[in-house]
Amino acid sequence: MSINSKFVTLKNYIPIGIPKEEDFEIKEVKISISEKNEILVNNLWLSVDPYMRARMTEKKNYKPPFKLGEPMEGSAIGQVIKSNSKNFKTGDFVLSNCGWRDKFVEKEINLEKINSKNLPLQSFLGPLGMTGHTAYIGLYKMASIKKGQTVLVSSAGGSVGSLVCQIAKINDCKVIASTGSDEKVEWLKNELKVDHAFNYKKTNNLVLKLKEIAPDGFDIYFDNVGGDFLEAAIYRMKNFGKIIICGRISQMNASTTGSGLKNMAHVLVKRLTIKGFLIFDHENEKGEFTKNMTEWLISEKIKIRETVYEGLNNCPKAFVDLLNGKNIGKMLVKI
Repeated sequence: MSINSKFVTLKNYIPIGIPKEEDFEIKEVKISISEKNEILVNNLWLSVDPYMRARMTEKKNYKPPFKLGEPMEGSAIGQVIKSNSKNFKTGDFVLSNCGWRDKFVEKEINLEKINSKNLPLQSFLGPLGMTGHTAYIGLYKMASIKKGQTVLVSSAGGSVGSLVCQIAKINDCKVIASTGSDEKVEWLKNELKVDHAFNYKKTNNLVLKLKEIAPDGFDIYFDNVGGDFLEAAIYRMKNFGKIIICGRISQMNASTTGSGLKNMAHVLVKRLTIKGFLIFDHENEKGEFTKNMTEWLISEKIKIRETVYEGLNNCPKAFVDLLNGKNIGKMLVKI
C-alpha cells in the first residue's frame, strides 16, 4: 500500500537577506512501508526555528544545507498510522526530525515515543523540546547561573528567549528583557514578570539604555541576536561576566557582513567569558532538564505562548514571519 505525502522544499539557496515565500514550494510523492522496523507516521505539529535559516545557504555550517528539491527537515510530532516494528503501535505519538511534510516513513531508530503526561503534545517541540533544552543548557551549563544575578536577554519574546527569562526568574535573578514590539514588552512584563522589558527598536542608544536600566551592569547576557546588541552588552557587563552566544539572527538575515566588534578591550579588562554553544552537542543531557521542566510546566512556574499557523502550505509563511519577528513565543505549524 502506498499513500501520497506532501512536503515543503527549498527551490534555491538564499545567501543573504530574509527568505521569501516564493523561495519554497510544495511537492508530492508516494510513500510506503517496505522494510522491517519501518513506521508510517502522520505529522500533527511542526516546529519552525531560526537555526533553519543557516541551512538555506551553501556555506559550510554546523548542519549541512537543505537539499534543493527534497523534503526539508525539522522537529515534528506525529502519530503512527502503520508499524512494522514491535516497539511502536498504531496510535503512538512520536517525535522526529521529519518536519515540513504531512506524512513520512522512517526507521524506528530515528523516532522517539512520547508520553504527554497530560501536557499538550506540542510542548515536546517547545519547552520540553529543543527550545527548552537550549534555554536550560545555556543558563545552567554554559552560564552557571546563580541566584540573585542580573541577566540580560535579547530576543526575549521568542521561543528560547522567553524560556530563558522564566528560568532565570525561577533562580531569583533580576531579568532585563529586550524585544522588538510593544506587544511583546507587555507580555514579558505582565505575564512573565520580568523586572524590566523594552523595545530595542525604540531605543536610540543601546549602551545608555542598558546603563539606565541596570547601572551596576550584567552578570549574564544570553545573546540570541549578535551584531550591535552584542557590542552594547559588552560595554555594560560586570567584571567576570559571562556572555552566552546562542544565536545571531540579526546577522543571518543581513544583506552585508557588517563590521566586527569594536570593543574587545572591554572583554580583556573585564575578564569576560564569551562562549558559543549548539544544543546538538548536548542531546544526551536531557534527564535533569526533562524532570525539572515537566515539574515547572505542571506547577505553572513556566508559562507558554505559541504562534500557530494552520496547514502545511503555511510553513513558508510561518518561517518568513518568524524571521521578521511576528511570532510571540514558539512558532508552530499545525497540520
